[in-house]
Amino acid sequence: MIWESHYWKKPLLEMADRLERLKASDDLSDEQMAQIERDVFIGFYSVRKLFEAPTKVTDQARGHTLSLQRHSNIKPVTWRNHHKLDELYDLSKSGNEIRDVLFVCGRLIHSFVFCPCVSDTGGLHGAFFNSDRDKDSCLYFITIDAVISLFRIVGNDDPCHIEWSRNEGSGEGRLVVR
Repeated sequence: MIWESHYWKKPLLEMADRLERLKASDDLSDEQMAQIERDVFIGFYSVRKLFEAPTKVTDQARGHTLSLQRHSNIKPVTWRNHHKLDELYDLSKSGNEIRDVLFVCGRLIHSFVFCPCVSDTGGLHGAFFNSDRDKDSCLYFITIDAVISLFRIVGNDDPCHIEWSRNEGSGEGRLVVR
């Protein structure tokens, strides 16, 4: 359980700023690519932990969705070939999917494939990813703008109203965080 969310949200904002700078870079080094991995993995883990804490983010932030591109699998993916994205997935065609944040958190945290994507100008454009569950069905792509936006939304989210009530008929509790 997260006790004080400020110590989780402030680093999310720092990660968003760092990813913004890497987006504008013209040549990413190996060290910067490793930093991207750390920021994305730790950032999405932090988002998941904040979402799972009942009163640390608003319902509005919790209801945020992410737009992903989805590429179909062509042949089986293993730990020995998972880096050959162009051979394993149809990158020439993609479908768009809207997913909730926790879906994306789970896929990134438990990623089987994770590959940052560099733009034509050399800066960070986004990342390809999937998990061990869906590696043989599809590959997702998320833009770095979507990641930065999410980290800023959650990092700046400051609940100011918490209301809890119980349904007298069912006995179920209801929590509203605004």
